[in-house]
Amino acid sequence: MLKPINIFLIFCIVASRLLPHPPNFTPVIAIFMMSSTISLVPCLIAYMITDAIIGWHPYLLWVYSSLLLVGLFKTNVLASCIVFFIVTNFAVWFGSSYYTQDLLGLITCYVMAIPFFLSTLSSTYIFHHMLTSFNYSSIIRRTSILKA
Repeated sequence: MLKPINIFLIFCIVASRLLPHPPNFTPVIAIFMMSSTISLVPCLIAYMITDAIIGWHPYLLWVYSSLLLVGLFKTNVLASCIVFFIVTNFAVWFGSSYYTQDLLGLITCYVMAIPFFLSTLSSTYIFHHMLTSFNYSSIIRRTSILKA
């Protein structure tokens, strides 16, 4: 059974993907960083459902894989964003004709994606801070209620 915090996180994934937002400015990576291995599957399913609504793209497996890596290894914000950046932009280079299929094309792909990385990094930092603060304050409230 899903805990209320998991339902809230799933709602955040769906809302952040369906509502208008600046490119790559969502709480998705921060949510996957916070999810336990039990709640990784519902988060991934929520992401898949929104992909079905928004539209499928050829990089889905790469995106899902990078999110699972973030959720499983739970490193810091910077490392999580770098994993997402490297995996998903490698997929764009590898699976498209936008860039030449050589080292220069790969480098160009990563350089062109830097503005999106900055957006991803700033949003992940902000949302991770918000979610950990929310989680910490809810733990304090529960323990203070138990002490009373």
